[in-house]
Amino acid sequence: MAKPIRAGRAARTRARNEAPIIYKPTLDRDIAPINLLGEEGVARIHNAAMQILETIGVEFRDPVALADWKRRGAEVSGQNVRIGREMLMDLISAVPSGYRFNARNPDCSVTVGGNSSIFANVYGAPFVYGLDGQRRPSTLDDAQNFFRLAQLSTSMHVTGILPVEPQDVPVPIRHLELLPSALRLSDKPVMGSVASESAAKDTIEMLRLVFGQDYMDQNVVVTALLNCNSPLVWDETMLQSLRVYAAANQPALLTPFLLAGASGPASPMGGVAQLIAEALAGMAYAQIIRRGCPMVLGVALFGVSMKTGAPMCGTPEPSLMNLLVGQMARFYDVPWRSCTMWTGGKAVDLQAGYDSANTMWPVLLGGCNYIMHAAGFVEGALGVSYSKWVQDSYQLDGFYRFFRGLQDEDLDAIIGDISDVGPGGHFLGTTHTRENPFVVNPLQNNDSYEQWVEDGAKSADIVGQEEAKRLLDSFVAPPLAADADAALSEFTAKHSAAE
Repeated sequence: MAKPIRAGRAARTRARNEAPIIYKPTLDRDIAPINLLGEEGVARIHNAAMQILETIGVEFRDPVALADWKRRGAEVSGQNVRIGREMLMDLISAVPSGYRFNARNPDCSVTVGGNSSIFANVYGAPFVYGLDGQRRPSTLDDAQNFFRLAQLSTSMHVTGILPVEPQDVPVPIRHLELLPSALRLSDKPVMGSVASESAAKDTIEMLRLVFGQDYMDQNVVVTALLNCNSPLVWDETMLQSLRVYAAANQPALLTPFLLAGASGPASPMGGVAQLIAEALAGMAYAQIIRRGCPMVLGVALFGVSMKTGAPMCGTPEPSLMNLLVGQMARFYDVPWRSCTMWTGGKAVDLQAGYDSANTMWPVLLGGCNYIMHAAGFVEGALGVSYSKWVQDSYQLDGFYRFFRGLQDEDLDAIIGDISDVGPGGHFLGTTHTRENPFVVNPLQNNDSYEQWVEDGAKSADIVGQEEAKRLLDSFVAPPLAADADAALSEFTAKHSAAE
């Protein structure tokens, strides 16, 4: 016979299920970022990055980009482009220090840059750890479920476009399934496809159907992720997509994927100098396409095990590097992006928790503006776990509260409470206690051991799986204008048939 559910637990569960979703706005950090370097240290990294650009150069493996750089006056030899620091700094000076990232629902629009931080969905994993905890190839249904979970999260600001790679949809038409799904299942900000030049163009056209061409020309409605092939290579596919987004006045996250000790130096300062050179080269090229278009200095950092060559998550050196990247981004007065909440673990266990916390703290302490992969990654970013996704998403609420810093307090009133309670009393019933509850993660178990056993002695993985199922069962899609919905259907049908 099933054990009766305690009244208190049932009431808490009912309150959570029935409570309206109150989305958190952009996190405006009230805790200053950590600056590890003095002015001399910043100058050393800047000069090292400039030396890389001036004397070693970056390969732009795209004939159009090479012609653009040559016209601009850079030194072009084959595919190698050497950029003088005056030219580079002039181009980077045109990058806005921030931008407003607009959503279908204006209440969900966010700010990128300055003292602001936003959390964005996972991106690009080929595997999922399903609602049963089992690992398998990801599908379109999974991608759509992570769009739903992003919409339901109070702290996940950006729905994304590619939370997982849907293995059941051919690559050439994946974006035609993913972007309309993101727009229909969420009214939060979305990201754009960079699978090909045509996919990027289709992304812009679909967004114009929803937002309108005039509005989109003057406002940011999408952000794309573009990876540099470290060391020092920008490939044709990324550059083709960059031209599409920049021409449309839409930003990209120009992101070296740096494996410290493999695709970049193991030295924190040397590695940061390289990735800064790589990112700035991409950002500068965007300004040749459309001066003044927003761009973001991106970074994806792993350490590499000298024993196996495998990427490692949550280690100290990449954490230090993230702090340095943040300080350099402030030096150039541009927004920056990093990655968090990932783990080399293959289960929702102690390693996953440690790795995820150890990647999030330095990114936020470094003042990161655009925080990707903010929930769900396992297996070194090769998999997304439903259970870990919801566990991580609730952790974001705690990070959000911490980095809002101290709030104004009426100390005179609180001293009055202390006087009223007196020695040996308690503060549970005071007005201040009732009106200022601590942030509570509903999935963390703080009951007694006996209560935990009585409730099934569930692991964090099982609790997360159950919560993911509950959330998905509760999902209701936000409204999308009928004309926009019809236009998207017509566009995707036409372009899918053409592939």
